[in-house]
Amino acid sequence: MSLTSDPRTAGRGDDRPWQVPSWVDPVVARATGVIGGPLGRYAVVGGRGLAGVAAALTLTGSLVLGLGVWQKGHCLMKGWSTPDQFWRACYSDLPVVHVSSPLAERSLPWAGEGAATGTAPLPGAVMWLLAQVSPRAGDGLAAQQWVFTLWALVSVVLVGLAVLALVSLAPGRPWQAAHLAASPVLALLALVSTDLLGVSLLLLGLWAWHRERSWTAGVLLGLSCLVRPFPVLVLAAIVIVAWRRGRLLPALQTVVGAVLGALLVILPLVTIQPEALSAAQQWWGQPAGYGALQMVPRLVGVTVPTVLTTAVAATGWLLALALGVLLSAPGRPGGGRGVVQLSALMLLVVALTASSLSVQSGLWVLPFLALSALPWSRHLLWALAESLVFLTTWLHIAFASDPGRGLPGDAYALAVVLRAVAWSWVLWEVARVDRTAAQRPVPTATPDRTASPSRSASTTGDTCSSTTSRSDRT
Repeated sequence: MSLTSDPRTAGRGDDRPWQVPSWVDPVVARATGVIGGPLGRYAVVGGRGLAGVAAALTLTGSLVLGLGVWQKGHCLMKGWSTPDQFWRACYSDLPVVHVSSPLAERSLPWAGEGAATGTAPLPGAVMWLLAQVSPRAGDGLAAQQWVFTLWALVSVVLVGLAVLALVSLAPGRPWQAAHLAASPVLALLALVSTDLLGVSLLLLGLWAWHRERSWTAGVLLGLSCLVRPFPVLVLAAIVIVAWRRGRLLPALQTVVGAVLGALLVILPLVTIQPEALSAAQQWWGQPAGYGALQMVPRLVGVTVPTVLTTAVAATGWLLALALGVLLSAPGRPGGGRGVVQLSALMLLVVALTASSLSVQSGLWVLPFLALSALPWSRHLLWALAESLVFLTTWLHIAFASDPGRGLPGDAYALAVVLRAVAWSWVLWEVARVDRTAAQRPVPTATPDRTASPSRSASTTGDTCSSTTSRSDRT
């Protein structure tokens, strides 16, 4: 019998919180073979409600992060040295920047010998805090190990917060949060940089917006923008959707809150060390960087003026905003897109025209996958392309030290193009999916014997009814 006609799901709707993916997703059903297979017909799932789902997914995310630590185990034991860290694909910004910048002396990283001038404000502040907490200072292996370990522990907390936000945002399909917690991309990329902090802040900001807490949403999104500029697109989508639906005031409050949230970090840093804004200053006039389509001409031997690279990237942002306004028009097909779907389309345009799209940028796609109703088969195909770029980027960087072992430019260019195709495909799928599929309210049918106790039905029913009244916000 096919999964789509499973009697456990017949007549109940496909979106009850206790309906686990192994009943409806063929990929998940096959993957559960390692733990005994899909749950049986009479299994009681959801007895602990959404809290149980969040706890299970947080534990899953912790295990995935553990795999990430294992994947970087060589560097953790031997140190992050060049080119060994590239051959072993275990590079991480945190220990490398720590020992090569003033962070080794527990100072802010943007000024002095070995200044980390390309570090964004919030990541730099976080790495400085880790340096203060670490019991070992200096530029030795022990200091690297402590900083990396501390970030791994912080990452567990961040994944837990992200899962809670995702489950609250889509209580009709809480197991969709596994697209973040259980993603192989999380294992590869979460410990490369502090981008997971920005992703978690983005999701908490969306949760606050969904709960009609505009000022809180703005502050959280503003802090997220200090990690990467991608959340600016979410802010833009919030304003566009609110404008189209005649609720512009809450959106403007969110934008003001975002500015205040960003200033809350930037002003103290700039007061102490004006170089903290060096990352924004370096964005202008930089050649195309790793992972970006704009780097492909240089990889195959074609010289592109730096000013043209910057102009294309800036034009991409303007096009993304214009596309958001155009596609949100009520009279157009898909004009009822929510914030997530509109943000996905704008992110696609920015990613394709970016001057740099580092390996850890893939983390920013995970929230869109988790907030959509995409099956795992599509997620894994995208993750395969992301993993390919993860490996080939390090091999291409190491090509300079040993051309016989490294990856030449033309081969790396192919991997970058494949990644761009994968991003285009998966983000377009997110944008075209039914925007209510991930938030469909739970039907109030009489529970059958495959359902959880009555308290689960009442609890989740109340949660989902509140989701219905606010579903237009996401």
